[in-house]
Amino acid sequence: MPLLDDGWELRACLGDTWRWLCGPGRPAGESGWLPARVPGSVLDDLHRAGLVADPYVGTNSLLNEWVPQRSWLYRRHLAVCLGDGERALLCFEGVDHEATVLIDGHEVAHHEGMFTPFEVDVTAHVADGERHVLAVVVHPAPPGEPQVGRTDRVRTHKSRMGYGWDFCPRMVHQGIWKPVRLEKAGPVRLRDVVVGAGADGTVRVLAGLEASAPGSVEVTVTGPEGEPAGSVSVPFGAGCEAAEAVVSVERPRLWWPNGHGEQPLYRVVVTARDAAGRAVGTCERTTGFRRVRLVENPGAPDGALPYTLEVNGRRVPTKGWNWVPHDALYGAERPGRLAHLLSLAAGAHVTLLRVWGGGLIETGEFYDLCDRLGLLVWQEFSLSSSGIDSVPAADDGYLALMDREARTIVPLLRHHPSLAVWGPGNELHDTATARPLDEATSQVVAVLARAVADLDPDRGWLPGSPSGRSFLHRADVIAADPSGQHDVHGPWEHQGIGAQQALYDAGTSLLHSEFGVEGMANRRTWDAVVPAGAHWPTGRENPVMEHLGAWWNNTPLVLSAFGGRPADVDTVRRASQQLQYDGLRYAVEAGLRRAPRAAGTIPWQFNEPFPNAWCTASVDHRGDPKPAYHGVRRAYRRAHVCASFATQAWAGRDRFEARVRAWGGARGDVVTARLVSLDGTVVAATTGPVLSVPLSAVPGEVFLLDLEQRCAAGELRSANRYVHSATADLAPLLDLPPAEVRVDALPGGLRLTNTGGAAALGLCLSDARPIDAAGWAVFGDSMLDLLPGESVEVPVTWRDAPERGRSVLLEGWNVDARECG
Repeated sequence: MPLLDDGWELRACLGDTWRWLCGPGRPAGESGWLPARVPGSVLDDLHRAGLVADPYVGTNSLLNEWVPQRSWLYRRHLAVCLGDGERALLCFEGVDHEATVLIDGHEVAHHEGMFTPFEVDVTAHVADGERHVLAVVVHPAPPGEPQVGRTDRVRTHKSRMGYGWDFCPRMVHQGIWKPVRLEKAGPVRLRDVVVGAGADGTVRVLAGLEASAPGSVEVTVTGPEGEPAGSVSVPFGAGCEAAEAVVSVERPRLWWPNGHGEQPLYRVVVTARDAAGRAVGTCERTTGFRRVRLVENPGAPDGALPYTLEVNGRRVPTKGWNWVPHDALYGAERPGRLAHLLSLAAGAHVTLLRVWGGGLIETGEFYDLCDRLGLLVWQEFSLSSSGIDSVPAADDGYLALMDREARTIVPLLRHHPSLAVWGPGNELHDTATARPLDEATSQVVAVLARAVADLDPDRGWLPGSPSGRSFLHRADVIAADPSGQHDVHGPWEHQGIGAQQALYDAGTSLLHSEFGVEGMANRRTWDAVVPAGAHWPTGRENPVMEHLGAWWNNTPLVLSAFGGRPADVDTVRRASQQLQYDGLRYAVEAGLRRAPRAAGTIPWQFNEPFPNAWCTASVDHRGDPKPAYHGVRRAYRRAHVCASFATQAWAGRDRFEARVRAWGGARGDVVTARLVSLDGTVVAATTGPVLSVPLSAVPGEVFLLDLEQRCAAGELRSANRYVHSATADLAPLLDLPPAEVRVDALPGGLRLTNTGGAAALGLCLSDARPIDAAGWAVFGDSMLDLLPGESVEVPVTWRDAPERGRSVLLEGWNVDARECG
């Protein structure tokens, strides 16, 4: 089907003025029309035309809040040459949110729903073969609730995030955000195709048909290397609306999650043929063979839901991350960014992404990439809590809407092997009791559960995130009902030195599907987003900071944790990102230490749709990881060694004590824990599970807990390091003796060598190019602590970046920041 992706124009309309502007009789050269992209976003088109300020800078988004209050009229010319008996169909994959379609000013269709495709038969209007005007009115955005509002007032199935959330200012999306195609259909038409694949090699195809004459449906399956894997042809008669076909693939290669095997994908081509055998319609899907289900957690309390992923009969730990739309203007073209972000997730050993219920039913491109990368997906419908009330509506109209939406959306995604779990939405709960809702306590949850059970019964279903008796992971809630911690959320803030460790060590949950630690933006994002003159102060008393992520601006905690001393943006950023790095990796490791009773962890959040000055994201809007990304990436390795301890600042305590835990190794592995001073002196060491040292024996104010896991032959399997202070806070990191680090270029990377006499702490590598430079620098590791004489090789991949101008910035607590070409 030809893609209608060029020649579009756009203009604003007040009220119903669009009815005067969409016909063919408009005067040539009339003003007010702008070039438009389809797929695209209205606000993006306006910004590119220079009519609105860049919404991603400072407080500019406040100036653009008028945009979704207007109708926006898209138009282009359309000429169709039809053969005998052919029809012309316009196929819209997605318009956000309400649209009217017109040909030469005549209304031919009206549609509501951003996630549901629709089609329009325009044969009667274009059969003459002449040039006509196709117009699409995107009406004002429907009412919606921001993060603090009432869920029971929501009556649409639209992304909630853009109405104003803690990590996204109010930027309500509008536009033709998915492709538009023109289809010419004859007496036999292949309307749609649903494909499902079982682990036994069975491919089931349901072909939707419009047939005024007999014909056949042919299904051909080819393997990962293009080899024939099976085919079948199914005849149908005139008037048939659907044909079912089954192809059995012998000895199918199984699809596995990231880190557990390969991801072989099979191509399924469905062709409709007329009675003469001519192909009149073709649809292609890619699928994979695997069996996925949720099974009970070992040692779970009675009545708990199953939270452990099992793929192809093998239990797979949930090493997850929460995913939000990669851009607030999700219809706008952002070349390469989605693939880059998902590749970062795969590179961090992630096995599952939870697609958060305030965002999107994710796109085909997203799922295709997850299929190839082995990233399992927990897809939620677009329902979410709303600070004041978090119980969805239950009137008949809303329930019918959500049923229709689910029964349209679910079949469209069935062929993706990455799709593992469905859920109704985010943090739906009884506001008075804070108990999560389920099928018994929410009619809309029950409606969605039935739709998934009917249409996609071979996948997992959870009634929400969180689910179970308790909502919150909080010390008093845990103490009151430790067995009630099934799937829980929170907290999203660093609890403070010592309190962070205490809370996560007390955890008892079966799954921790949302929790986080806040941090300041990366250097070049900060410089691009925060206007000159507004960089200081970094706290909420700064109006720009209030706009750019106020919920996650923890400047007071950062200052307190470093003795009140950070007095410039660079130092506050480094201190903040140190806390986010240490706090998030400790939280993740604590969850993983409780396996297998705990199914895993899903920190909040992987990415951000808007460039905040402060955010819980581990990868910023530009696509650059913060140090926290690397902390979680290490924790998610197949083999890992880590430790639990009471605090990172030990003033007032007699002994340093750490309990060591390692996994992913083999019998005979040796795990060693050392306490090391800044000059590299080993103060104490043990191969036992506990390292306990009198603090009086520790020289200096800063020391390192150094962990190694080695196989019996002595080869290093995993290593980990934690920075500690002998004082009451982390202020001694501001007074470290200078370190000397040599940087050598290697084919495909860099070698960092500590040539001085003091440990080099917090070594961070980042892309030193301007923020608008194409592509990304991807570092195999960062946030490194090097003892004197140590050397490390860091792979560097330049993804979609031209060779000219490549440069890397090296920073650290006690090294001078410098660029490395």
